[in-house]
Amino acid sequence: MTFRIIRSSAKYTSLCLILFLLLALMTSSLVQAGTWGTGKWGQMYWGSNPETAPIVAPTVNAQGDGTDITFTLTNLLTGQQVGWSAITQFEVTCGNQPTVLISADNPRLTNLDPDTEYTCTIVALNEPNGQTGRSPAGTFTATTDSLGGLPIWLLYQATQQS
Repeated sequence: MTFRIIRSSAKYTSLCLILFLLLALMTSSLVQAGTWGTGKWGQMYWGSNPETAPIVAPTVNAQGDGTDITFTLTNLLTGQQVGWSAITQFEVTCGNQPTVLISADNPRLTNLDPDTEYTCTIVALNEPNGQTGRSPAGTFTATTDSLGGLPIWLLYQATQQS
């Protein structure tokens, strides 16, 4: 019977020790994270580096998709390149079209003229106001589809007699 009490007591002591260590780690200055919503959330991933504007111009793979152009970022993939803060928007100007802000979550230019080649400038933004968090400008070229984006198989099906 004494053995059982000691054994139970050892389990209880171990459990208390684990809980104490977890509490100590959570409250110590060794475990720090950024705070969402304060503009410093990049520090959660990259440490205490100061946030700056992206240091290189964005490069993208762009492709016409109907009367839209979709693009995928091919650089600005490291913390140092993006200024230790995530890219949130792109500022894009294509030819004589007005400048538009595009979300980094859905990088797509819409409602363009079909069968048109566009040469665009692109700036990556890592701050909501876009003033201090602006990358140097990059360029890309893409051509929209001549048929306004209808898939070939759909056009084929529409022309077939039943």
